[in-house]
Amino acid sequence: MKPRIVVFSISALAGTLREISRDYLHQANIELVSKAYEDALAYARNRYYTDTADVFVAAGSNGAFLANQLEAPLVVIRTDGFDLMQALAVARRTSPEIGLVTYETAFDELAQFSRAFNLSIPTRTYRTPEDARQSVRELAQLGVKTVVGPGLVNEIAQEWQLNSVLIYSRQGVMKAFDEAIRLASAKAGGSPRAARPSYVHHTEQDILGVSHAVEQLRATIRLCGTVDFAVLIQGETGVGKELVAQSIHAASARAGKPFVAINCASLTETLLESELFGYEEGAFSGAIKGGRAGMFESAQGGTVFLDEIGDMPLAFQTRLLRVLEEGHVRRIGSSIARKVDFRLLAASHVNLQRAVQQGRFREDLYYRLNELLIQIPPLRDRPEDIEPLAGHFLRATPVRVPKVRFDDFLLLAMPDLQSLPWPGNIRQLKNVCKRAAIMLAQDLSVSHWKSWFSDLFQEMPSSSRAEPAMASQLLQHTPVVSDWDHLSLIYQKATKAEKPAVVAQALTMAGGQVHTVAKHLGISRSTVWRMAKGLVTMEGEN
Repeated sequence: MKPRIVVFSISALAGTLREISRDYLHQANIELVSKAYEDALAYARNRYYTDTADVFVAAGSNGAFLANQLEAPLVVIRTDGFDLMQALAVARRTSPEIGLVTYETAFDELAQFSRAFNLSIPTRTYRTPEDARQSVRELAQLGVKTVVGPGLVNEIAQEWQLNSVLIYSRQGVMKAFDEAIRLASAKAGGSPRAARPSYVHHTEQDILGVSHAVEQLRATIRLCGTVDFAVLIQGETGVGKELVAQSIHAASARAGKPFVAINCASLTETLLESELFGYEEGAFSGAIKGGRAGMFESAQGGTVFLDEIGDMPLAFQTRLLRVLEEGHVRRIGSSIARKVDFRLLAASHVNLQRAVQQGRFREDLYYRLNELLIQIPPLRDRPEDIEPLAGHFLRATPVRVPKVRFDDFLLLAMPDLQSLPWPGNIRQLKNVCKRAAIMLAQDLSVSHWKSWFSDLFQEMPSSSRAEPAMASQLLQHTPVVSDWDHLSLIYQKATKAEKPAVVAQALTMAGGQVHTVAKHLGISRSTVWRMAKGLVTMEGEN
């Protein structure tokens, strides 16, 4: 049976939802229902507890209301800075008098957009329909001609005879539908309707980069695929721990079996227990008819990935250890022990060894998880990977930008991008590239780019910014360096942003001989050429 998904919308978003739902007819039965708030809640509860719907989808304030009240699986259509900038770019083509109304949250990207296009964009946030109506009224009184916002805001704007642009992107809606289908399929794992499928989408070839660290990571993943040991993956937020976990599964003999993932930090202890162990019919209020298999059972023969395992409660760690040692699970409300066969992969952004020393993580579980260890280095420690990653993310955006614009941007931006500390790692770089694609589509001047780079640097937490190196001071006090050893020392101490200037001086000293500079500075000729070209491009466009 196809997943049964109910989508709530009473606003201008309904048309977009209806159009996109047609693309999913072969994957799911999607029903659009014109209800909101208490009416939607009552309808959803009736459909879920009579087992006539699997997952619900909603957006905006209606989605937030249901998220706080509904006990059934719910996907809220989200918006991010990329959606915002796309919508603002569309709105700007209709009128320069733009206003923005968002549900509860303001977007940091708005300030960048305003400066880039020299626009003053008044904004409002709302929680209730009355708040939204008041917000649109205030913008109309300020002379706003086009309002960007969720569907409810669009309808109110049209009542005021204003132009309106939906803040939701097609990609955002599709992502919500994909997640709803995934949840519905997972729910079916506990009933006779269907088995829970595998969700692996990546292999080690999807781990992009040219650094030695990435080459080693790929080799380690292939090695992990040859043995059936538990693997602990450690790394900062945003480095791609689940990508590594999926790649290990894909490289293993279990690749044809399910890969089941859960984030331990996103669930309460009670929900975590029901998700992992499953439950019998009648085990608690709201338990679905026929009960439900947990993830350990659903992954039979495959792989279980426990993300952010460092946030798992201590009491629950004991139960997990018992499952790993005995190879059996008991559903909530059952006395029957079911044999399970799965490989465990775990990940954490915190140092679990330190957590053990602090009494926050069981030592015996730590050693059980750490049969093999993968430590993913942060992006700031492998800046040479930023260029291939940024190029991939730029080309993957749905914004139509000529390739030459992307190439010019990368050449101009790379010294700045490689000098940033990237506390959010690859995830943060991906978001920056989405925003850059929007800016590139607007054909900005170099002065705008420099302002954007400055804003980007200011976004980084001050505690995580790279400490300034001594190279600038050394070059300032030694305008002409004639000693290669001295210049080599300066190059080693230089930041990524400063290295092109050092290379330029080395080229002057070497009479333009690239191979001489490469030899004395200990770098490749292509690096010398790239830095020199980047410096000339930036200086020539000042």
